[in-house]
Parts: sequence; C-alpha cells; structure tokens
Amino acid sequence: MSHSFDSTRFREALTGPLGVRLRAMLAIGIVLGLGAVGTMALWSNSVAATSGDFKTGVVDLRVNAVKEYSYTGATGLTMTNMLPGESRAATLQVQNSLSTLPVSYTMAASTPVGSPALANNLRMTVFASASPTNGTANGLTTGSCTGTQIGTAVLRAGNSVSVVTTAQTLSATAGTNTRALCFVVALVPAAPLSVQSQTLSSITATFTATST
Repeated sequence: MSHSFDSTRFREALTGPLGVRLRAMLAIGIVLGLGAVGTMALWSNSVAATSGDFKTGVVDLRVNAVKEYSYTGATGLTMTNMLPGESRAATLQVQNSLSTLPVSYTMAASTPVGSPALANNLRMTVFASASPTNGTANGLTTGSCTGTQIGTAVLRAGNSVSVVTTAQTLSATAGTNTRALCFVVALVPAAPLSVQSQTLSSITATFTATST
C-alpha cells in the first residue's frame, strides 16, 4: 500500500492543539539549549603587586646647633644702663641640618610672667642672612644688622608676641639648611621715666617649624 504526503493535513496538525504543544516543546528545547551554554565554567587568574617601604620624615630645627641656646658674654644679646633710643645687636644660626625634610618657620618673642613695664618699651627686629655691628652714634650705644629685615615687634611684659610672621624656608640639603639671623633689641625713644632702674631678666625667641 502506498502512502502520499498530505501537506494540507500536516499544516492543520500544526495549527491544532497538538501542534501548539509541539511548538511549545520545540521552544522549550531551544531555551534549555541556551541555558546549558550559560552554565559553562569560566577561566580565572590573579596577579599581585607589592609596595616598597614607607618611612617617616624628621623635622629637627636647631639654633646654634642646640635645641635651647642662651646668649652669654660680651657678644651676647644683653645690655645694661640702657637709655631711650639705645640698642644691642647679636647673631644666631638657625639650622635645619638634622632634618630629612625642608621646613618653614616663624618666630615669636616672649618675656617671663611678672616682667616689669620695661618689656613694653623694647622693640625686637630680626634680619635674615645678616651679621651684627655694635658701636656708638650721637653718644648712644647702637646695634645694627646687615641683611634683610624679616620681622619686628614691640615686646609685651609677661606675654608672647609674633615677630617673624612670614614663614621662612630652610632646605634639608647641606649647604642651604643654615641661615644667620641678626637680632636688634632697642629701648624705644619714647620710653617713660617710670621704666628707669628696671631689669628684664630675659627674652625668649621661639621658632616654630613645620614641614613644607
């Protein structure tokens, strides 16, 4: 018995209920096939990078090679029997040679608690890259400095005042890490009679350094 393919019945079968189920199964098979591809394992790898050393720097500002320096002797910052308008000059080395970092510094001057009113009539002036000269002019003892003025202020009894307010820089490189400062302390010309016979025991210059 021979059979012939009836295309019309085949199309009707696909469009009937059985055909809908068949198409749905075919569609599911396609989805499952795509899902199977998504579950395949992926290649993976890793690398590492290690840093170098971390080291802290050092800031160690000094004056005349020490942390605390006191003027002594005939070349120091001291004077007796001062008259209004008289002054005294002395030098000081500010050094950054023990630091590993460049620094900038400012300076303040203070007088002890309980200082007499004489302190309120003394002016301190600071010069950079300078050297001092002390002599007599018009009958008055006079101190002066070469170099560039970097700060000045009238002192205050029992208090601190800023003298060098613009930060000065010092490199950590040998040869450029030391600067000669020159100080002039003068009794102002308008000092009153009431400060006669008074003694100010000391003036403390404090340098504050920060890394740059």
